[in-house]
Amino acid sequence: MGASDDRAEVSGLLREDILLEWYRYPAGPAVVLPAHSHAEYQFNVSLDLAGGVVHRGSFQAVPAGQLAVIMPGVAHRPRDPADRESDCRHLTLYVSPETINSASAELAGRRTGLPTFRDLIIEDAQLVHRFVRLHRALGGAVSALDRDVHLLALFTDLVQRHAGIRAAPTPRALPAVRRARDYLHDHPEANISLAELAEISQLSAFHLARQFTAAFGVPPHAYQIQLRIEHAKRLLLAGRSASAAGHEAGFFDLSHFSRHFRRYVGATPGGYARRVGRAARTYIPRR
Repeated sequence: MGASDDRAEVSGLLREDILLEWYRYPAGPAVVLPAHSHAEYQFNVSLDLAGGVVHRGSFQAVPAGQLAVIMPGVAHRPRDPADRESDCRHLTLYVSPETINSASAELAGRRTGLPTFRDLIIEDAQLVHRFVRLHRALGGAVSALDRDVHLLALFTDLVQRHAGIRAAPTPRALPAVRRARDYLHDHPEANISLAELAEISQLSAFHLARQFTAAFGVPPHAYQIQLRIEHAKRLLLAGRSASAAGHEAGFFDLSHFSRHFRRYVGATPGGYARRVGRAARTYIPRR
């Protein structure tokens, strides 16, 4: 087959300057797409079947479950190696050179030039697992801090482990990290970015994320979620509805709030308030 399958399902979503795409090709004849290039880095994982791409003049198979990286400006031609006997799903991220360059500079503590990935295929199961989780998270409701911390962690690990960028020593800066923590305590509902939190602490985003986790046991976005849950508990016990409590605590919607609340508390927001209310009414202190 000389073109894409008309039955394919393709969708995209923009998150700041990150473009996410989802592809699902049904069983059928092999798909061959035209040769093209992108101004961005392209990261792709096939979840089900092996794929392939004509890259730098030769065909390379792309095993399922491995990360393919195509550098900006490099012409390539995606091509199935064979007819598909079952459905095939792909997850793709397009990331600007500026974003990757920024992550590299954060890691190295200096300008490094555009990171170059030597190999088309990255065989790194842990990194692929994190890529898939991040892609799925970005496709749903996610705070700015959650997005920024996970993107920075993924990209800095990518350039360190597969583009030869060395990490600068991490300074000890507990007072600076405490400033960031205190700001989160004072503004649990704020949709603050990692860059804003780094400016408050006067640390780089990379070093803030590392030092925060070392000092408090969890990264900044997880700490923020915990604060929001505690704030929401008090709102629920003050009589707010689950929807209102979640919104005031900084969650995007009731589904987002309920998912995190159940994860941290072990009950739904409504169930938590009802159970506490019943306990208060039936409790009789001993004389």
